[in-house]
Amino acid sequence: MAKTWQVILATVAIFLAGLVTGGATALGIVRWVVRHPRVNPAQLMPPGPRPGNMPQQLNVQLMRSFVKQLDLTLAQRARIVPIVRRAVGQLTRDRREIQLTSALAIEKMQDEISDVLTPEQRAKFEELISQQRARIQQMKQNALAAQPPPAK
Repeated sequence: MAKTWQVILATVAIFLAGLVTGGATALGIVRWVVRHPRVNPAQLMPPGPRPGNMPQQLNVQLMRSFVKQLDLTLAQRARIVPIVRRAVGQLTRDRREIQLTSALAIEKMQDEISDVLTPEQRAKFEELISQQRARIQQMKQNALAAQPPPAK
């Protein structure tokens, strides 16, 4: 009989210790967040989706959101999946088109500005453009390097 009470007492003590530890941890986190209001929580998370797999990630995220918030049946999911895929595909094509259009507009602007400049200014302008392209290329390389390897 004494052993039963000892087991129960030990179980309750372990539960209370976990409760106190969890509460203290939660309180510590709340205090830290209050003291660091300028920290973006997203900066503390691992890197998110990368441009290479963005359409697939968006498909999955949208479907999870719809399933969770709308309590979709299997039949509804089957009908919604192609709609989401088609919309995400269109968004991907639109994004590529906008990037291309933007690049052409920038190139045209640079050509027009170059026509107005003196030869010395034009040389400086070309150097500025070259530096900017190098920075963009470096950013792309850094993003690719940070991208996790594809799952097999």
